[in-house]
Amino acid sequence: MAEQDKPEVVDVHPDKRQHQDHKNKEDADLRGSKGRLKAIASEYYVDARLQEVEQEDLAHRSATRQRHVMQKQQANLEAIIALTYDQCHSETAQTPDPDWLVRFFDLARNIHGHAMQQLWAKILKQEMLRPGSTSIKALTILETMTQREAQALQRACALSSTFGQDSTKKLVTGFRRRQGLVQLLRPEPPHKLSLGHYQLSYTDLMLLMDLGLILRTELESGVIEMQPAMPFKLQDTQYMLTPLHKGMRLYYYRFSPTGHELAKLVGKRVHPDYHHAICELLAEGFEMHSDVGDTVNTHA
Repeated sequence: MAEQDKPEVVDVHPDKRQHQDHKNKEDADLRGSKGRLKAIASEYYVDARLQEVEQEDLAHRSATRQRHVMQKQQANLEAIIALTYDQCHSETAQTPDPDWLVRFFDLARNIHGHAMQQLWAKILKQEMLRPGSTSIKALTILETMTQREAQALQRACALSSTFGQDSTKKLVTGFRRRQGLVQLLRPEPPHKLSLGHYQLSYTDLMLLMDLGLILRTELESGVIEMQPAMPFKLQDTQYMLTPLHKGMRLYYYRFSPTGHELAKLVGKRVHPDYHHAICELLAEGFEMHSDVGDTVNTHA
């Protein structure tokens, strides 16, 4: 018996397949550098020389692009105002300084990302509640910052602390004893930890230094006196530090005045692992009491 011919498979949706093939080709083109560049150039109205058809004259194209830029800037400002309004409640507020407002809007119009727009909205609300809270210099630096740089600052703030009577934020990295005669013969290594283990890489640290938000040199505090105990505020917890030995000093990186100013805007996160690690480290050289009465260590 002869083998029967197999029935012919008929594609009942040729248009659908053609559409899918076309879409796959478009996706592949977009993944390539040329396709990606075309998409970017089209979005920003600078793709005339990449088109095969004749475009309008240069003056018309320039006017179109400028109109597009102004529309985007207007949309950015309106988004920031809407976000500020959502953050406001029934607080007593004032009108910020007119010169400050002009500079604020001039800089804020170029803020496109939603997360950064939320930050600028927070700044505007704070300025209405407490005029003079954020300087024009801080706004100028913030306007140049990318999302990645802002996230690096936020990670640094999560590790920040203050000590003594100085309220400027710092990144404490460890401590050492002052080198006496015995220590010179048998030096004691400093007790330190790496910030890179707590999501603040060396690259991030250098990035913040390049922006002028953290001073470039790791500093060493003066000798910490045995009495009275020194205040040490780590994130939301207040400690009192009493050295176990004479001549104790802390190592730290210091936020610049502008960095400290911006840190107050983005520094609400905490890093529990760092908190635990720095307390364990400091407990090797200090007696620490928290503001709730707990004792971190009880060395003799």
